[in-house]
Amino acid sequence: MASPQPVGDPTAVFGRRVVAALIDAALILIPAMLLLTASFQYLDVSALDQPPQQFCDSYTALNNGLCLNLADFNDRVYFSDSNDPAGTAYYWGGTILMLVIIQGITGRTLGKLIMGLRTVREDGRPPGVVKAFVRWVVWIVDAFPYVLPLLGPILALTTQGHRRLGDMAASTFVVRASAAGAPIRVPGLTAPHGATGEGAAWAGAVPPSASGPQWDPVRNTYIQWDPAQSRWLQWDEVTQTWNPIVGQ
Repeated sequence: MASPQPVGDPTAVFGRRVVAALIDAALILIPAMLLLTASFQYLDVSALDQPPQQFCDSYTALNNGLCLNLADFNDRVYFSDSNDPAGTAYYWGGTILMLVIIQGITGRTLGKLIMGLRTVREDGRPPGVVKAFVRWVVWIVDAFPYVLPLLGPILALTTQGHRRLGDMAASTFVVRASAAGAPIRVPGLTAPHGATGEGAAWAGAVPPSASGPQWDPVRNTYIQWDPAQSRWLQWDEVTQTWNPIVGQ
């Protein structure tokens, strides 16, 4: 039986990943800002008796409120002394719901769904809430230097497996949707579960000491022991199925 060959790198999706992240950010930030600014009042710059930024500095100091200097955008300053929690609650609630809970359970956010991407574990399954939470928390580092996140995107563009620090910490990959559901095969990257050539090679009918898919360099594909059938199976990239190894 001929060994199927790898079909590209399923993690080489950087452009689509950036667009997906922008969609997700818009879904969270735009409603949050609208809620946050719903109670704002405004003054035209022409009605101020001092420079707009000076007005904002004075207002926030005296009223412990919020002031947005948008003089360069629409000749207005916006201000409010109310601390409406709706915007903040939506931001944190929406972020955790989409990036941690939904993405953890399904591997998808709306942005990733639109762009045909999935976040998965090394075995191709959705990451789970814990791994999704780790991924999200480490964004604190990936977002450096914050005004314009650079570290995470640079790592996702240049590292093997196209993983930012959050992916490395959580052992996850962002892949094209068609690659989800099967062990992720990245050329040159260590196989899932840390299998080596010697340890992952087929050992006849003797089950492995560790469960889960293992890389078999002889067949150039993943193999795993099926206790229900008491036999080894190998992954067929073409048909996307696990098949019994002939000759056991």
